[in-house]
Amino acid sequence: MATTATFTLSTPDFTGGGSFSVTTTLLKAGTSTGIDQFTGIARVYKAAATADISLVANGDYTDDKSHRLYVKNTSTTEPDTYVLMEVGSNEPIGRLFPGDWMYIPVDGTEDIKATTSAVGMSFEWGLFHEG
Repeated sequence: MATTATFTLSTPDFTGGGSFSVTTTLLKAGTSTGIDQFTGIARVYKAAATADISLVANGDYTDDKSHRLYVKNTSTTEPDTYVLMEVGSNEPIGRLFPGDWMYIPVDGTEDIKATTSAVGMSFEWGLFHEG
């Protein structure tokens, strides 16, 4: 059974009252076979601001395979707090403010890390992947 991911944006301010939706099937690289591995959703709570929390370590997942990372800032703290997402040697991907999330492809050749900006923040993450 194949896993699908769907993103739907429905906001009158940007879509003129309609919605925008895309769906993809998570397939193993170069095949029509669905990805069959998932780390599960890990929930992370940090009592103190913490730098470089490893989510995906270089070499843990084979290069040239199909991997997809999901991360959501589940924190309900002040709106100016964030989870900073970085790849490789601290190259910023972006900041996830409370309620923000991301879903990105991962190639397995670089570390992906998260840094919380304040005390008492939480986030969740999971990786869909193949061997």
